[in-house]
Amino acid sequence: MNTDLILRLLKNSGFNILGSDGTFLYLEDPSCILRSFETFIEYAWIGISCITILLLFGWAISMIRGIKNDISMNLRNLVLMFGTLSVAIPIINTIWGDDLFAYGCRTIKVSIAEVNEILETRKKQLSEKGDDLYEEFYIYDSGSQNKQPNEIPYSEAPLIAPEVPSDVNVSVYGGVPNTFIQNAKRAKENGRDVIYTNSDGSSYRKTGGTRSWRNNNPGNLKYYEFARKMGAIGQADGFAVFPDEETGMRALNELLRSNSYNKLTIAGAINKYAPKKENNVSAYLNQIQNLTGLSINKRMVDLTESELSRVANAILKIEGWETGQIIQN
Repeated sequence: MNTDLILRLLKNSGFNILGSDGTFLYLEDPSCILRSFETFIEYAWIGISCITILLLFGWAISMIRGIKNDISMNLRNLVLMFGTLSVAIPIINTIWGDDLFAYGCRTIKVSIAEVNEILETRKKQLSEKGDDLYEEFYIYDSGSQNKQPNEIPYSEAPLIAPEVPSDVNVSVYGGVPNTFIQNAKRAKENGRDVIYTNSDGSSYRKTGGTRSWRNNNPGNLKYYEFARKMGAIGQADGFAVFPDEETGMRALNELLRSNSYNKLTIAGAINKYAPKKENNVSAYLNQIQNLTGLSINKRMVDLTESELSRVANAILKIEGWETGQIIQN
């Protein structure tokens, strides 16, 4: 059986496939307690939300009927329940010092040749018996204290056919050779457009495209102190505006190399960069993996300059980069 078919069957069976190098398959430990705990918290949120709706409905009925309720105590209990669930994962990650829920899951290394040998043996047995459809696969207990001989660090597991955007470059001004575009000194928002003013007083407008392109801000960095230190000349819709696209790309790379990101894994960095309250973090991480070919549990400090560039270019692609028009005022 070819590798692609084996991978597809494993995926359909619910395994999280980390990759294959042609000789081995790399699977996330399906019995990972930490991953299960994260799922439990998500379901707990849903359960408590349903209970809250029922409680609110019950309180409303009882108040209409004149029954006294200690509303303040009930609300306090609800706040405690929601608050505990909200801070559980961040607190555990802070104590651990990393993204524990991703970092804690082991990788299982399986020989493709052995899988095919098992399948061929079973196929022969089934052809002889005809009606014996039960499979017998032995899976080791990942909770055991004995280290498995085929276990490798999660961060070393390769991914399947990564589409590495190593050639994704930021093209200056969308490739438009306009002589009126100089080194802008100021920028301001005008509706959805951004107006840039040059040192000689002339100005031009970037209109259409995406916000990141109009702002020369590939990473959609907010207009905070860091962005200003990196050369931001204004803000539009709360996001920093840089004088040119190279400056914006350099700011993104410097942010990923800063102390607040360098000690994290890629997963931890993306959780910090694109928080859950504003983004679908799981989808974001999947795109990072697919675009870079890097394990999301590799530490940022261990990334080479080439790998860091791949992460930055992947962020650019995910954040959206579509060019519009540049018009002289």
